[in-house]
Amino acid sequence: MDDQLQSILETIIATDSPERLWAKFVEYARSKGASQIHTWFGKTNEDLLFLSTAPDWWHEYYVSNNIIEYDHVAYHGLTGQGPLLYGRDKDLNNPLLSERAKQLVRMTTSEFQYGSGITMPSFHNNKRIGGINVCFPESVTQLNDVPTNRVLEILLVSCTAHEKLYSLTFQETDPVPLTPRQQECLTWLACGLTSHQIADKIGISYHTVKMHIDSAKERLGATTRTQAVAKALAAGLINI
Repeated sequence: MDDQLQSILETIIATDSPERLWAKFVEYARSKGASQIHTWFGKTNEDLLFLSTAPDWWHEYYVSNNIIEYDHVAYHGLTGQGPLLYGRDKDLNNPLLSERAKQLVRMTTSEFQYGSGITMPSFHNNKRIGGINVCFPESVTQLNDVPTNRVLEILLVSCTAHEKLYSLTFQETDPVPLTPRQQECLTWLACGLTSHQIADKIGISYHTVKMHIDSAKERLGATTRTQAVAKALAAGLINI
């Protein structure tokens, strides 16, 4: 884990103001090349809090025109599945997308100067809904050529900021307990190690490491390893 990544994660974890946290996160994400950032969360559809770098007129336009009806990115946030890579060059050639959905792709990518994005749903024991959406100026094809570490780093910071914002907003302070081994495996994941490297580091088998990580994901209500690490960091279950 490099110094900049450690610094922003420590800042997110230590910040007790949602406004300051959001400002620091946006500053960091833009320094890493993100062009737009959106995050939303709530316990029901009625109490959703939506934070975005897009201008206010866009949110009003989105709601008044019921754009969620044909926004495939927003619908992905209701699936509980892993990250979705989307973008202009990919989606305009997708025969499964409706023409209205493609119109939305053309409008948003043109209006907000981005070519691709990654969205990740956020679920916790089916008691909350939400997600993270990070947009990049690169096309989907170009983003595939970006070093994986850069993308994973932004996703980790995004998920951690999202989890911390949720806990500050809804004041949920009772973290789900993890076993010492689960904490150890997630800590090394946060440092950038693979499961094989963690196995060598702590002297257990690869399959045992995978079992501990999968169990931690289940306990935390996470859909991916990155999300599990983010949830554990934001809840103070592991240290950087």
